[in-house]
Amino acid sequence: MISFKLSSINSKLFMIILLFVCIPLLVLGLIWFEKTTETIEENAVQYSQHLLTQTNEYMDFYLHDLEQATYPFLSNPQVQQFLDMNTFNSNRYKRFIISQQIQEEAFSPLLNGRSDIYGISLINQNGMQVHNYSKVNDYLNMDHIRQMNEELWDDVDKLEPYQFINIDFIHSTPVLTIVRKVYDKNTYNTSGLLIVNLRLNQISTIINEVTLSHFKQVWIVNDQNKIIYHPNEDQLGQTFSSKQASNQSNDRFSIQSHESLKTLMVYDYSPQSNWTMVANVPMNQIMANLISLRNSTIWIGLLLIGIALLFIGGFSFSLTYSLTTLQNLMKKAQSGKLNIQKKQPLPFYRNDEISDLYNSFYNMTGDLDRLMKEIKHSKLIEKEMELKTRESELQAMQSQINPHFLYNTLEIINSHAIIEKQMMISKMTTSLADMFRYNVSNTKSVVTLEEEINQIQTYLDIQRERFEDLDVFLEVSEEEIKEVLTARLTIQPIIENAFIHGYEEYELTPTFIGIYGESCADYYKLSIVDQGKGMNEQTQSMFNQAFTHNEDPPTDNKTTKRIGLINVHKRIFGNFGSPFGIYITKSDESGTTIEVRLPYNTTFNKREA
Repeated sequence: MISFKLSSINSKLFMIILLFVCIPLLVLGLIWFEKTTETIEENAVQYSQHLLTQTNEYMDFYLHDLEQATYPFLSNPQVQQFLDMNTFNSNRYKRFIISQQIQEEAFSPLLNGRSDIYGISLINQNGMQVHNYSKVNDYLNMDHIRQMNEELWDDVDKLEPYQFINIDFIHSTPVLTIVRKVYDKNTYNTSGLLIVNLRLNQISTIINEVTLSHFKQVWIVNDQNKIIYHPNEDQLGQTFSSKQASNQSNDRFSIQSHESLKTLMVYDYSPQSNWTMVANVPMNQIMANLISLRNSTIWIGLLLIGIALLFIGGFSFSLTYSLTTLQNLMKKAQSGKLNIQKKQPLPFYRNDEISDLYNSFYNMTGDLDRLMKEIKHSKLIEKEMELKTRESELQAMQSQINPHFLYNTLEIINSHAIIEKQMMISKMTTSLADMFRYNVSNTKSVVTLEEEINQIQTYLDIQRERFEDLDVFLEVSEEEIKEVLTARLTIQPIIENAFIHGYEEYELTPTFIGIYGESCADYYKLSIVDQGKGMNEQTQSMFNQAFTHNEDPPTDNKTTKRIGLINVHKRIFGNFGSPFGIYITKSDESGTTIEVRLPYNTTFNKREA
């Protein structure tokens, strides 16, 4: 265990700051650094996964829209006629007319407005084909296209009703082949095959619009692990060997490291298309801003901690310097040098406990010096002087706690204010003295309302000096309040509550306090009104219920701050019983009215008897 028996306060403060501030902050900083790095990496992965999933959803929507666009083709009458045609049972002219109609009435609506369709073909069960590649400006080898279509028809039994095949190249243009089976409406047998060769431009647009600013590369792998989309055309049709690309894998991401560089690979499988979208992005690219923000936060935190430690160190040095100076003065006094030249602590400690300590020391040495001179003057009365010294010390202690010392001090301030013609200060000093005299000297628990009104007028005089816009209205009968009893100090807490919670809490300047008296049959009603912002209905109801049952309301921050109202009610109720106490009759945005019910002197005496 470390020993704290060090030679000075400075050393102890240094060890305390080192052990309980610097080292814990360093350890916590390292832990926080590691945790934030992990969190930033997790957030980067989650964001990348979410972005890729969103891209896949857009892709599913696009493919679904493309599938829907081919539905009308199945029920086209010309298509149905074409399904049964062959070169033997139909003449050439009819075949030509049907082919033209299919191109104009079936293919054209599908091609119009779609730049992503490279061309369309229809092959029937007899091997006849009709094509529309009118939007291709380059030379096309139609024999190659026909051969591709025949190969697809040969495998028609292995095909799904609607299926994405693979990537092929037509005249050096990569196209994605899509097939849809065409059924005979009478036999419901597969009598033809619609073949759509799709450009990759729309797929590229969808991917780039969503992910280009985030991912470095995005590509698509089909259910046979063939790459059907890649920014680099050389990769199209290649096999992608990764278990994460399979729909059997639960891993949706992996982090690959190469020469201290980390690359995030994200995977998202679509059950609708059986495609897996794969993307990669360097970790430093997606984490750069977050890492920069974290590092900035760390440096700012270190700077603030350094400034705090600098202030603590400076404060500690100034404190120990003042105490060391006082210690040296005490050593002089201990050696018998009581006539000491006065030194003051550093300016930072003026008018606080250190300054009071210096003043007490100088008062002590002055008193000791005086006493020593008196002892030397007459040793014959040494015992008497000792008794007088003890008596003077006792009187000095009593004067510190004697209220009359405070009144006399306030009277001196008042005299100086009058001499300097500072009547405002004089008035406030006089009012303050009256308040202290009433609060301290008056030991009665029950007083007349007249005494309370006189005291609260003194309090409001001080408040009017503080707030120039404050209007005070007092409407009570001087004769009636002489016969009304109340607990001492009941009105001032209510008015203070109005200043604090009605005005100051909402940063409003106090403008109005009203005190209205009204004589009722069984009690005297005193209404205290302010124009600040009141409490809500729930709080008002809660307080009134507590007043009615003479119990504490449920405690929270607001009710704790208004504990003065409960205290006032309990003191009135405790002295006079029911139905006396306070009640909140109104509290809203326009102000609050609190009703105080007090007994008459005669009524209370009869009840006591």
